[in-house]
Amino acid sequence: MRQAKVIFDVGKESQTDQFHTLVLEDDRVSQAMITQAIFRAVPDGLVLSARTLAEGRELLAEYVFHFCVLDIQLPDGIGIDFLHDIQTKAANASVVIFTAQPLPEYRDQAEAFGVLHFMEKTANLRVLGAHARNQWERTYGAKAGSGTGFSASLTRLTTLDLIQIKCLGGATVALDFASRRGQHGQIFFKDGEIIHAETSAGRGVEAFNEIISWREGRVTELTDAPEPERTIQGNWQGLLMHAVHWADEHRQ
Repeated sequence: MRQAKVIFDVGKESQTDQFHTLVLEDDRVSQAMITQAIFRAVPDGLVLSARTLAEGRELLAEYVFHFCVLDIQLPDGIGIDFLHDIQTKAANASVVIFTAQPLPEYRDQAEAFGVLHFMEKTANLRVLGAHARNQWERTYGAKAGSGTGFSASLTRLTTLDLIQIKCLGGATVALDFASRRGQHGQIFFKDGEIIHAETSAGRGVEAFNEIISWREGRVTELTDAPEPERTIQGNWQGLLMHAVHWADEHRQ
């Protein structure tokens, strides 16, 4: 018997300009967790789920998708093969591979297709939701009247989550942070690398570490901020790892 497609909608009927997400995942528990993470990030969106490549192809023929989450091991093939279909039917969609099979050959193939992020299923689902939110901002942010920036609650998305998204996306942008304790700081990115940070107490790596330690507050994206003098060198992965250790030792 053919498995019926599962459609999750929140608060409104399907619209031609609605943000559409495709979740291709055969495990029902993982499917539900992914769907919940995307709903939290894009509450007005439409999420459609498929458990096989055949069902996914039927949905691609019927809907215009903006964001896709793919498992690799599926009952009728591998999710990597579905990337060909996405390139043909939804070329502007961002794609995240979300898998329990992080084999190097799959990762290499995904990168060749320009996949946004190759994630293991042990990863934080808030990062997946943030990817969906970023794609929504790029697609419909201006139409929704959000202007050139956005605000987000750090009770749902940590500073670490936000910074990883910007680095993985190769962003050139500034993030303006305001903690609930009244602290204020900014982090600057260029082509996905962290080049500068500043707070009222200092600049550079020390300021970056301080911002990472903030647990709650608000952040605003500043797309038109002038490029500052570079005060931070090295790759962002090493910088984040060091900052997390520093924050654990200096937890406020």
